[in-house]
Amino acid sequence: MARRIKRDEAFSGGPATSPAVTIVVDAPLRPPPACHLVVVGMGLVGGSLCRALRAAYPALRLSGVDRQGIIELALEQQIVDDGVAADDDGAVHALLAEADAVVLSLPVLAVIATMERHRDVLTGTLVTDTGSTKAAVVDAARALGLRCFVGGHPMAGKSSGGLAWADARLFDGARWFLCADTEVEPQALARARALVTAVGADPVEVDAADHDRDVALTSHLPHLLANVLAEAVLAASATDAAGGSLRDILKVAGAPIEVWGDTISTNRVAIGTALDDVIARLTTLRRDLDSPQLDTERLKELFAHGRALRERLHG
Repeated sequence: MARRIKRDEAFSGGPATSPAVTIVVDAPLRPPPACHLVVVGMGLVGGSLCRALRAAYPALRLSGVDRQGIIELALEQQIVDDGVAADDDGAVHALLAEADAVVLSLPVLAVIATMERHRDVLTGTLVTDTGSTKAAVVDAARALGLRCFVGGHPMAGKSSGGLAWADARLFDGARWFLCADTEVEPQALARARALVTAVGADPVEVDAADHDRDVALTSHLPHLLANVLAEAVLAASATDAAGGSLRDILKVAGAPIEVWGDTISTNRVAIGTALDDVIARLTTLRRDLDSPQLDTERLKELFAHGRALRERLHG
């Protein structure tokens, strides 16, 4: 039988090979958002969440669920107090039963599968996730009777993923969308807000369908367009002519399909609508390129809109 690994016994043979988490000196003087929080999925977001909570609340018990090697690394770096391997379903079930808050930092379909598999121990426990689409998970939680589920989506990340890149400051000042069903327990929503605030993010409550519509245009479609452009450049054997513009656009290209496959499949309608809008604008531009007289005024307007949005986002 697999045994839970604890921080004080996993690496008792010598000092940790990686630096311990940095303590944030301006940690909030608020009660912790939980007594025992379990994070399922110790990648960039899950690991950063644990680092931020460890820095703010050293006494908070943090447990992790992931591959065995990832859990051992998280213990070595003192990010969690204990953890279990994700493939040990019984150990995961027992650990979740002990928690008073659970964060599912997994691809969207894996979030739903985890809620289904462990529903009986999650009822009454604050459960949230960090997936990029919200309607599918909120609907699934409602169907499962998980009235303490609050969908979450932190608008924060890095070009590199994985626990090795986890950062206690990742969420500082970032918007963190919270999407709750109309039947959610009010206390669960309040605790989700407290959790988000505790790691330095700004909670923004929004309807799940509205969230999915907006991020289809601002996040999901840019990823798809970057990969389509990359494919076109490769097909044209034009890589020798690549410059800064292409490199900037391709910063989000090639993201892990394990995550983005779920994201796209659970937001197809909204992505399709956003894609139709962009295709219509490109079609107009393409038609204008074929006209005897290029509409320079329209080009000026197009570039002005691009500059305005860039300046608004970057300040």
